[in-house]
Amino acid sequence: MSRVPLKRVLCGRVTISRDVWRPRLWRRALALCLLCVPATDSRDLVVRYLSFAEVEETIRLNGDSGLAGSDIHDSVAWNGWVRAADSRVRARIDRGIEDSISNFILYGTSFTDLARIQGVEYAASDEDMLATAVTARIHSLATALRSSTQNERVRLVRDFLARKQIPPQTVEEFFKENLSRFVGEQRAYRKKLEDAGSAGDPNAVFFTRGTLFETRGLSVDTSLLPNFALEDTLRVMIEKSVLSKDSIRRVAVIGPGLDFTDKRDGYDFYPLQTVQPFAVLDALRRLGLGRTESVQLTCLDLNPWVIAHVRRLADLARTGRSYTVQLPRDVRAEWSPVAISYWEHFGEMLGSSAKPLPTPAALGEVVVRAVAIESRFAANITAYDLNIVTQTLDLPPSQKFDLVIATNVLVYYDRLQQALAMANIARMMNPKGVFLANSVLPSQHTDDLEFLGRRNVSYTLSGAYGDDVVVYRRR
Repeated sequence: MSRVPLKRVLCGRVTISRDVWRPRLWRRALALCLLCVPATDSRDLVVRYLSFAEVEETIRLNGDSGLAGSDIHDSVAWNGWVRAADSRVRARIDRGIEDSISNFILYGTSFTDLARIQGVEYAASDEDMLATAVTARIHSLATALRSSTQNERVRLVRDFLARKQIPPQTVEEFFKENLSRFVGEQRAYRKKLEDAGSAGDPNAVFFTRGTLFETRGLSVDTSLLPNFALEDTLRVMIEKSVLSKDSIRRVAVIGPGLDFTDKRDGYDFYPLQTVQPFAVLDALRRLGLGRTESVQLTCLDLNPWVIAHVRRLADLARTGRSYTVQLPRDVRAEWSPVAISYWEHFGEMLGSSAKPLPTPAALGEVVVRAVAIESRFAANITAYDLNIVTQTLDLPPSQKFDLVIATNVLVYYDRLQQALAMANIARMMNPKGVFLANSVLPSQHTDDLEFLGRRNVSYTLSGAYGDDVVVYRRR
């Protein structure tokens, strides 16, 4: 991709009559003018490829890894490799959408009354024969695609199939082949983790998880609980004096995600939504780390669904419209009391309780909260189409990030790509800025990022389910 100017938003000339100088009218005129002002002053920035000079040290540190790109020694080779690598990564976006469609088939309730599949392990036999219940759900989705439904997710699937030029008469066969591939990959990931667990090395599972999806399609997956782990980690960092009050003004969220129905505990009975940008703002306000209404939050993503959704919610917020998030919780999931408390209080620093949408009977014991996020918080969110491994933004000091978040993102890359991403993240951060991720990252990275530690946060009393948050600080 060539240098792509970010969309410029201009405010037209405003003429103020003498009457407008009255206080009430002046405030109204000022508010209208502010609606024309971009949510960020970075409108003149461009997305560009990383240069060889910016990655040379990272490549040298990983020179004996044998990974693709680790043998590059000059800018000519790098310029060719980085563009090819970017294309390969972007080619995985469609595969991630196909994974989302498979999960939609297995667990969706908005297009069918058929029972959900209990898990991907029940979707096919050991001989790779899809279960009868799965083929019935495939037929239900194909039928919904031919209808005039206003279901947003069904429309997105229909648009995707049209773009891929899948003939209507072969849609069900496409779904079956795609789901069989998806089931096989899930089994392979599970076996890889099991093999790592039986190796006798207590760190083997952590390192295996760190690159588990390096060849998988790029998912739009999102969930609430990793944000609990992030907030808990930020709280500890305050206690240890790593972070101080009002120290965070600019935030980057890499891969914010979109709630499409991407796993067995995902749902689709409410409109598409993104959660993590608001989870971060909620945490900053609760912990006193930032004046949330003035915090500039930047989303960096590759998926066109995510980018379009975030840009649309911000545009609507600038017209004064709130953004409602639905927060389902399966009471059978055995969340710990602190995790339940996080769910109960999520969003209360940004908005007010709203009436939740009714839960489909097929979901059983699922309870829902809803929060209407005030427009002033959503208005300061922007989204850029940027590959964190290959592309960057040239940020002046006043626009560099104080906090960068990347959960369930870097696990989709190999160790060299992760190291390139880390160096790129560091160059866009302020000194003493903090970077949080939830996967083990390579030690062969430039010294711009100082490793501060790893914190385990469990979501259940048994400790069976949780996240490990790794913490880095910009030197």
